[in-house]
Amino acid sequence: MKAFSFIKDDGRVQIGLALEGELYNFSLLWELYKQIKSQGRGPALEFLQIMVEADFFSLETLQEVVESVQEVRPLNDLKLKPPVVFQPPIGRPQKILCVGRNYRAHAKEMGNEVPSEPIFFSKSPSALIGHEAEIALPRDIGQVDHEGELAVVVGKPASRIRPERAFDYLAGYTVLNDVTARDLQRQDIRAGRPWFRSKSFDTFCPVGPFLVPKGAVADYHQLELEVTVNGETRQQARLTAMIFDIEEIVAYISRHCTLQPGDIIATGTPAGVGPLQKGDEVVCSVSEIGALRNKVK
Repeated sequence: MKAFSFIKDDGRVQIGLALEGELYNFSLLWELYKQIKSQGRGPALEFLQIMVEADFFSLETLQEVVESVQEVRPLNDLKLKPPVVFQPPIGRPQKILCVGRNYRAHAKEMGNEVPSEPIFFSKSPSALIGHEAEIALPRDIGQVDHEGELAVVVGKPASRIRPERAFDYLAGYTVLNDVTARDLQRQDIRAGRPWFRSKSFDTFCPVGPFLVPKGAVADYHQLELEVTVNGETRQQARLTAMIFDIEEIVAYISRHCTLQPGDIIATGTPAGVGPLQKGDEVVCSVSEIGALRNKVK
């Protein structure tokens, strides 16, 4: 089961659910579930981020809602009709944090040493766009690169936690493209400035389409990441190649700042980053999680 955010015809954002190859309106499923369980006064779940922040987002919850409704009625009328307009699964995170140089081959291709501890930086939440939205290349900015990554979403406040407890504080997985103004980043590095502006242009953070509950993935180390541009593979790696695993990353960041529900953490990109041009279609996919597709304008 995979959750997502989408826009209805009336402009409202609601929660969707991908189940056995079909897309359903989970917000309506939730209302039916409350009626079945005599909990009509329970919270409305119109935003996936609210579900995460309320600590309702889990594989067990999704399964219970679907199974309870299926026991009393069919789900056919809750199917979403195309086209479905996706939104970022988490629309207003407090923080978007990314890990740099977390694959040895990527560190080498960028001419950098392999780090001895995680290097993390931020992207502006205003850079967020969803699946099938367009990446806009700013004028006169030089080379802009794709960087496909597995990302995790925080589910509970986390401060100074131990690595072995990291997953207690996570809600699930998604896919993120850390679009980067490469020439500008290099310029800032040479000048000793942060990377923030090269990472934070509008549309430079596609995320989605799905948020997959942590319990739905048996072993994230075995997931495979691939990035294609116009059908040509640019990046490909198994997540066992990460230098720092998710547990280490989450614990390390939590030592320096408190993580909040809805925060997005991108876990790094493998070798093969490369330029995007107007008219390109870039697809970042992670097995079991989903494929994030965006065109470039």
